Formats: sequence, C-alpha cells, structure tokens
Amino acid sequence: MPSKSSLNVSLTPELAAFIAAKLATGRYRSASEVVRAALRLLDKQDRRQERLGDTPAPDGSHAG
Repeated sequence: MPSKSSLNVSLTPELAAFIAAKLATGRYRSASEVVRAALRLLDKQDRRQERLGDTPAPDGSHAG
C-alpha cells in the first residue's frame, strides 16, 4: 500500500456539504475517500485535456 501524507484544507460550506452528502450515501467511508476520488477524477480530466490540447482557463472553463 502506498504511503499517505496528511494535508489540512479549508472548504467552503457548499463543498463541506457536498462531502457530507457523499458520505451519507454510504459509498465512501471518510471525507478523505471523497477527496481522493475527486482528485483522481480531476487528474484524469487534466490528462485528457493535455492529450487533446484543450487547456483550461484559470476560471476552469476551456480556453480552446
């Protein structure tokens, strides 16, 4: 199993509620699992955009 590091982050109330809602489904056992799943999806999306030459703008939209 890979080693893990601990990191503290501040979330908006909306993101905290989103994590709580995901936990309530029973699919995830911890907030860390939710965040890891979200980061894996973000990484996958970023790699796909790089392959397609579609770079995201700073606001998260697509520059072209």
